[in-house]
Amino acid sequence: MKNIKLKYAIFACFVFAIMTFGSTYAYLTATTTSSENAVMTGSTIYSISMEITPVPEYTGFSFIPMNDEDALKALKNKCKDKYDRGACSAYQIRVYDYSKDLGYISGYIEFLTDNMENLSYMVLEEREEDNQENCATIASKNYCISKEATAMVKNDKTSIGDSYNVLGLSEKHLLLVVWLSNLDQNQNSTDIGNFNATVTIQAGSGGEIKGTIASAFMIDNGSSSDNTDNSDNTDSIDNP
Repeated sequence: MKNIKLKYAIFACFVFAIMTFGSTYAYLTATTTSSENAVMTGSTIYSISMEITPVPEYTGFSFIPMNDEDALKALKNKCKDKYDRGACSAYQIRVYDYSKDLGYISGYIEFLTDNMENLSYMVLEEREEDNQENCATIASKNYCISKEATAMVKNDKTSIGDSYNVLGLSEKHLLLVVWLSNLDQNQNSTDIGNFNATVTIQAGSGGEIKGTIASAFMIDNGSSSDNTDNSDNTDSIDNP
């Protein structure tokens, strides 16, 4: 009888060990499927993935505050003004791995900031149209404005545009542009800091997915205004 009980105890420990290993493996698998800027999710009713990446030539430099109406002009000039000062940052958003039956996506953005009060943003989507007043070629893709210049609302959700049609598309490309709005005054005390922004994409059939970007801004006040004028640059952007 003791031998039988001992056999049962050993067998129970063996089963428990298998169960524990299985649970751990499932947990590790679930937590290592996404990189820092790529997230994916799925369920029995929907699946969707998203990747957010900075556009290299359009990020990583100090900023000057910019007039909101110059945002597209700055974007066309690789987020620089005519004096080669930073004016904005651009991030590509790729939505993919969704059901072929998904008709549309929508979404919103939330900003968390540290000593940054005057952030603004706009969103462009990849389109076939080539309207020079509304579109720009970025990283070999043609993007057109879908969400006009919008002021950040701290700790609140704001739209990234009306619903985007994805029917028949294997993936959807959006472009998020962020800058400091010009107040025509010195903004050193209010806008030298950093921000985190969470972009949420909502699937038309239900569910949502989130991706995060982060950046630190410094205001560039050291450039000369005596440079030769260039009509292709953002010539209305000046120091505060």
